[in-house]
Amino acid sequence: MSLPKDNDALHRKIRRLETEVKHLRNELSLSQTEYQNLIDNYYDIFSNQEKMVEERTRELHQVKSQLENKTRELQIMLDSSPALIFFKDSNGRYIRANKRFADFLDIAVKDIIGHTHGELFAGETPSSVFTDDSAVVRSGTPHLHEYARVDTPVGTKSIVIDKIPYKNSQGEVIGIIGFALDVTQQESIRKEKEELQQKLARSQKMESLGLLAGGVAHDLNNVLTGFVSYPELLLMELPADSPLRDPIRTIQESGQKAAAIVQDLLTLARRGVTHTAVLSLNEMITGYVASPEHRRLTDDFPLVKVKMHLAGDLLQVKGSDVHLRKTVMNLIYNAYEAQPDGGAVTVRTYNRYVDRPLLGYDNVQEGDYAVLEIRDEGVGIDPDDLNRIFEPFYSRKKLGRSGTGLGMAVVWGTVQDHGGYIDVQSHIGHGTVFKIYFPATRELPAVKSKPLPMEAYMGRGETILVVDDIEAQRDIAAGLLNKLNYTVVSAASGEEAIAYIQEHPCDLLILDMIMEPGMDGLDTYRRILEHCPGQKAIIASGFSETARVREAQSLGAGGYVKKPYLLEKIGVAVRDELNRPGTTECALPPGRQKTGTNS
Repeated sequence: MSLPKDNDALHRKIRRLETEVKHLRNELSLSQTEYQNLIDNYYDIFSNQEKMVEERTRELHQVKSQLENKTRELQIMLDSSPALIFFKDSNGRYIRANKRFADFLDIAVKDIIGHTHGELFAGETPSSVFTDDSAVVRSGTPHLHEYARVDTPVGTKSIVIDKIPYKNSQGEVIGIIGFALDVTQQESIRKEKEELQQKLARSQKMESLGLLAGGVAHDLNNVLTGFVSYPELLLMELPADSPLRDPIRTIQESGQKAAAIVQDLLTLARRGVTHTAVLSLNEMITGYVASPEHRRLTDDFPLVKVKMHLAGDLLQVKGSDVHLRKTVMNLIYNAYEAQPDGGAVTVRTYNRYVDRPLLGYDNVQEGDYAVLEIRDEGVGIDPDDLNRIFEPFYSRKKLGRSGTGLGMAVVWGTVQDHGGYIDVQSHIGHGTVFKIYFPATRELPAVKSKPLPMEAYMGRGETILVVDDIEAQRDIAAGLLNKLNYTVVSAASGEEAIAYIQEHPCDLLILDMIMEPGMDGLDTYRRILEHCPGQKAIIASGFSETARVREAQSLGAGGYVKKPYLLEKIGVAVRDELNRPGTTECALPPGRQKTGTNS
């Protein structure tokens, strides 16, 4: 641009303006550079910070991942522990728990967190178990090995618990950590083991007493034969008006009572049930209540009344009439004695199908049972005595007044022999109830037979060899059999019997099962069969039927007769065996002939 030269002021002004504009341009250019530098600096700063943020974020993600892994590992460790583990804050609220603890309460872990023990446990558990939580927090010392019974939503359980202080990084106590073991099953096993040990001890005691009782019973039965059998023979010989008849009957009745006590001993020895039949418990009960024995009981306890509720559709049972009747008698007798100041004895029968364990029995045979229930309103049985009432001679009663001390032992033995179960419940001052479960049978009862007349079992001159190691027993058997028109010879041992029968065959043998010293009845019979195959015999013993008796019968021996001898019993057994089809073939010495009249 060219300006007029004549205008100097204007030129100066324009140059001045140009200078200022240039100066401003220089200033503006400098500011833009500084601004650009500033922007660049800020960009570098922001870029570095973004990188730092990214790096820090990555670091945080790594830490978080590590923490999550550690947490999972910790929870796995906690859940794998056999202990119930929990963490609680200082306010008593659960902040962590393992799965074992949740399973113990039968709830989810998430439902534990944030709650107190009072909200999770039932009954008296909070006040009786967890009251020392605050003491651990306050004192900072652990409480170890505490046993407790706790009420959970799924029942009462047993635990052993340790509690230790839960501290932060500064060492301050901020709660507690609990470690507990569920010992419910172990406690149950321990109790079961103790019960089994007690049962074993009682069983061994009963077995020892049983062996003793069995041996005593054998000897007593041999002794009692004279008191039972001889009076029977004497009464048959005496005239009807003889003044000796009453004293002899008294002797006979005393012998029979003593024999009944011996039968109790045999029951105690678990060798008392020899013959079974289909029976009605209702008939046994009504028969006993109408008996002279029960009338005497009501005379002794006039303030006690008996009430009977007998099921009309009661199932039959299969067993021993003598033993079941004795069980009914003993239980009713005890119920009367339990309430001397008056009360009621309630006798009930009913049917019950059993398909689960009964009290005191872990395993029961499933099926139908006829139940005998006898309840009294008496003094009750002390819990310490309840487990011992079936022991022989264990009694709180006055000795000599209340029987032999075998009554409840006989009940126990009878129930065991019949495959039954006993349930006893008693409360001091509120009476006792016995429930006896007898397996039911669908078999029909046999038709009852009337007493046989003597003519039905009289002999026909047959020869009988009586083998017994006790002279009195041989004499009694011979006296009874002679009365029945038999020819009787005797031998004092098995060896003597074998020697005799090799020379003198007989129609029938009566073998005592237990003979000492020497061979018993079974070994004697085996040897005789070698010489006389098919030899007829019956077994006799003051003991009860045993495996050796049954083995002799499997070889061919007939009936079993238990001492003391009664005329009808031995007569019927002998006659039945002689009438049984079969012949005896004895190897006789040269020149000898058979002298018997074997049928």
